[in-house]
Amino acid sequence: MLITDFKEIVIVQMNRQGKNWRDLAAVIGKSDTYTKQVVSGMQSGPKAEIYRQLIADNLGIAFVRENAE
Repeated sequence: MLITDFKEIVIVQMNRQGKNWRDLAAVIGKSDTYTKQVVSGMQSGPKAEIYRQLIADNLGIAFVRENAE
């Protein structure tokens, strides 16, 4: 099964590793609400891309943007 939705992958990995939104928020130094917005794609600026990569690294997810050129 191939999962391509970043939010879904993050939630699965969070459950497997016993982490919550506050743990991920600590990784990027932001609030847990902002972290949820970054993961879901509501925040989409250059900083949000960096934060997504940091979250992916923390959870052991290989994160590659689709439109990376």
